[in-house]
Amino acid sequence: MHVGVGMLDEFKRGWRSLLASSFGNGSGLSGIPFYTFGVFIVPLVEAFGWTRGRVSIAASFMIIGTAITAPIIGTIIDRFGARRVALLSMAGVGVGYLALSLMGDNITMFYAAWLLMALIGGGTTPVVWTRAVNMWFDRGRGLALGLALAGSGVASIFAPRLTIDLIKSSGWQAGYIGLGIFILVVSVPVLALFFKERTREIADTATHSAGSDHLPGLTIHDSLRTVAFWKIAIGFFFVSAVIAGLIINLVPLLIDRGLAQTDAAQIAGVMGLAVMGGRVGVGFLLDRFHAPLVARILLAASAGGCLLLSIPNTPTWVAVISVISLGLAAAAEVDLVAYLTSRCFGMKSYGKIYGWQLTAFYLGAAAGPLCAGLAYDAFNSYLPTLYFTAVALVFGAIVIGTIKIPAEFARRE
Repeated sequence: MHVGVGMLDEFKRGWRSLLASSFGNGSGLSGIPFYTFGVFIVPLVEAFGWTRGRVSIAASFMIIGTAITAPIIGTIIDRFGARRVALLSMAGVGVGYLALSLMGDNITMFYAAWLLMALIGGGTTPVVWTRAVNMWFDRGRGLALGLALAGSGVASIFAPRLTIDLIKSSGWQAGYIGLGIFILVVSVPVLALFFKERTREIADTATHSAGSDHLPGLTIHDSLRTVAFWKIAIGFFFVSAVIAGLIINLVPLLIDRGLAQTDAAQIAGVMGLAVMGGRVGVGFLLDRFHAPLVARILLAASAGGCLLLSIPNTPTWVAVISVISLGLAAAAEVDLVAYLTSRCFGMKSYGKIYGWQLTAFYLGAAAGPLCAGLAYDAFNSYLPTLYFTAVALVFGAIVIGTIKIPAEFARRE
């Protein structure tokens, strides 16, 4: 009973910042830009004569830019706080969209624009939102992280459809302008009103370190000497790579396994629902069970889902189960990295440590789709990718599932 009351108190105090973090995650680079990128591909091909592949390369520049900035942003927010960084970066993303509406047919400038947007918008990635949430929540940290990061799932449902309608009615330039105006007129004011950081004095008390002048935890240099740091980085590099590779190629993969195109598209839509529900569900489990155990079960189940998809002429119900298992793994990725980072290393240098962990994560996510595509070209089949994904997920389950959480940073009972 004591734990439940403590968790309720946390949500009463921190709900405004939690709401803003969820909105910010949905509006930032992990949300609207990521999930609406694809809807501009065909309009840009028609407008400038570029190939779809050449347009898609810009998404890799966005991911690479995010990987570069993650540890830098983490260092900045550890020193100066997250609020100002979040506001400036979100405004930068909005201005970036307005600038994209003015571009011409120079594809190099298109790539540069997306790289620049990622560099400027680095303060809208989970490194900012998770730090704020971790400072507000301890007993309910897992659930709070899940709710905050679910904002990108909401963006995946509504943003593409609304952007498509805008492009159809007024052209691709209007699509970029609409997104830019939304971020500047809605997202930035929401953050300005609701995104508040917990003071260090209160956070010290929440992490049972009352009277301390600094947040408890390891420095980045100390964390690099731990086995846990490298288990998180290496484990999630492989997990993010194979999950991203499957998600990007999910529809053609399902067709390759014998499903009709319409059925494949509908089943792929289940992925988004699984990710949204999974973020909240996984967060709930993290507050009640040992985090490495939760990771072990989810990743092992996803490996089983990959093996089910390898069945010739995969039945529709089997494909649905497999996609749900993959969606749950995708939901748990960033959440688990944030949760394990806070629990293994404390909050003293959380931004910097998590930033480096996100760099490993994003590098995996950037490499995965490329490797999956090359594997299909080499074997004319997605089976090798499915088998490798299953092995990589089992590897991740073993590596991440054996992480030991220090007692001083564990959840309070």
